Amino acid sequence: MGASGWDYSVKWEGSIEATFAKLRRDAFESGDFYWPWEDGDSENLKPRSLEEWDGSKYGNGYPGAHSIVDIREVVSGVELDDLLPHQSLAFTAEELVALLGSATPTTQDWERIGGVKAEELGEYEADTDSARHLVLWGEGEPELVVFWGISGD
Repeated sequence: MGASGWDYSVKWEGSIEATFAKLRRDAFESGDFYWPWEDGDSENLKPRSLEEWDGSKYGNGYPGAHSIVDIREVVSGVELDDLLPHQSLAFTAEELVALLGSATPTTQDWERIGGVKAEELGEYEADTDSARHLVLWGEGEPELVVFWGISGD
């Protein structure tokens, strides 16, 4: 099948960790992940929780979820080249200013460059099985978080 690109824009939930955890849980519970096997396949029982997913062969390699479910933690303060699989790296203030003109960009700033379709994002792209994220601001406080990445087999 090959790896899949994906993206999510979600409401800020008080912290980046809480926002990420809610998104990942909601994606898993809604079935927003790749599952090629029939229900009831005794060789490939579908995990019933994120904990089961993370401990299974599906959450640790082939074929992967092809969604945010493949990401397990949000990190900051590491170089893009040091990003590990299953991590989403926050944009630095310097990256935000270079890309969007502000360390506290708005939805309008993001839309102005074309959002996740923007060619400029290429130099900030994470490797397969990892992701990037940034916070969009409104009225002086965080409003949305955008996550995007590539994952899966």
